[in-house]
Amino acid sequence: MLLLAPFPASAAAVSKSTAVLDAAARAELGREALGVLAGRASDPDAEVRVAVAEAFAALGNRAAAGLLRARLKDDNADARVAAAAGLHRLGDVRGLTALIEETKPLSWGAAKSPADELRRMARDAARTRAVLRLGEAAGDLAKESLESALRDPAGEVRDAAAVALGRLGREDVLQPFLESLEDPDPEVRAYAAGRLGLVGRPGRERLIAASVDVSTAVRAEAVLALGAFGDAQAVEAAVTALRDKSGRVRLAAVRALARQDAPASTAALKALLDGAPPPEPALVAQAALAARGEDTDLSLAELTMGQRDPDLRLLAVAALAESRRPEALALLTKAMREDGDGRVRARAAKAVISTLKRGEPR
Repeated sequence: MLLLAPFPASAAAVSKSTAVLDAAARAELGREALGVLAGRASDPDAEVRVAVAEAFAALGNRAAAGLLRARLKDDNADARVAAAAGLHRLGDVRGLTALIEETKPLSWGAAKSPADELRRMARDAARTRAVLRLGEAAGDLAKESLESALRDPAGEVRDAAAVALGRLGREDVLQPFLESLEDPDPEVRAYAAGRLGLVGRPGRERLIAASVDVSTAVRAEAVLALGAFGDAQAVEAAVTALRDKSGRVRLAAVRALARQDAPASTAALKALLDGAPPPEPALVAQAALAARGEDTDLSLAELTMGQRDPDLRLLAVAALAESRRPEALALLTKAMREDGDGRVRARAAKAVISTLKRGEPR
């Protein structure tokens, strides 16, 4: 499928009763979905532009390279980072060089006002995300830039560089996070747990211990971090956290189990759904189970698509994207065409294309 202009609203309709689309209708729907993404590439909302860039990168559509290159000059740092990461994933060397450029510190001198200081903080936060994306790139040039970022003037950027290098095997740079799990300040312990969860290698035993910390924030971050570990002990700790008194911790446990593709995790997620949990954990569980080939009920996702909260609707799209049921494609198509939130429409369009590439729903 090539990157084409959006189809008109009268493009082939997909009803809930449609079980199978013929080849022509599938091709037309795919072109329509690509058109929706292309049409949102310059959306006024930076979050939508980010969603579009990430969608094109995940789909591996090389025809989108031109759109992504245009976004390298976006006035929003996160949109530039998403475009650069997308280009790199598509094999365009300009993506890597642009991503490295986004990690570099700016020489600003002393802050002139509180607003100026806030802008610097926002820029450093964006550079932090760029460093983490750079950690996903392979090659000596990326590693050299990450090593340089270990000496960055911004602490959060240095921490991100340590995480990125830790993912690449440099466990020595992670020692400060391991030690910080014993810090008397719960905010420090929570932060350290979150950083270790991004690496998913060292510190499992300490994170399991932190999953019963007196601080809710620490427990939530530790449990969520355990999602990066797929062994029996990490799964058991996440299952235990499903009974935590804090809803925040319970949701973190569901998200952790969603990442742990193990029989015990699958059983726990099924048991959770049997208990009729709130929509957010239920949708996370349904998406995870559907991704594992389980047949899940789509009534909650359909109901959620009519709710006002766009973040909940995004979770519903994620659940529908993993489902093989024929009505999932119909609901995704409806969201792609009619949802009032640009992010939801972009994610739905990506899910439509992925579903079509995967084959006919069962």
